[in-house]
Amino acid sequence: MTQATEKTEDQSINNTVIENPNQRIVELEVPIKRGETTISSVTLNKPNVGTLRGLSLQRIADFDVESITTLLTRITLPTLSKTEIESLEISDFSELANEVAYFLVSAKVKSQVAQMT
Repeated sequence: MTQATEKTEDQSINNTVIENPNQRIVELEVPIKRGETTISSVTLNKPNVGTLRGLSLQRIADFDVESITTLLTRITLPTLSKTEIESLEISDFSELANEVAYFLVSAKVKSQVAQMT
């Protein structure tokens, strides 16, 4: 019996998150075209106080589109422009916003949620 040694896409994403909990990877349903380049996944870096300058945590927590768009221009890899973010499919923007919200939750709450599942 031969064991498969290749990881599925989900396993690779999970391993990346486990390796670095300060990053989240989002696979885009509709990739972004940037010249000759196609961006099919975006890595979000956990924001720090500096990346939140000029923004309201309340507005981010309320999923304010303008606030989240500004924050995403600061924490995405590859770095996405405001125009690229504004051109995203709603489902892709929602997924990015959900991952931003993940960073706003304390480790204690994340641990409690994990125990419940």
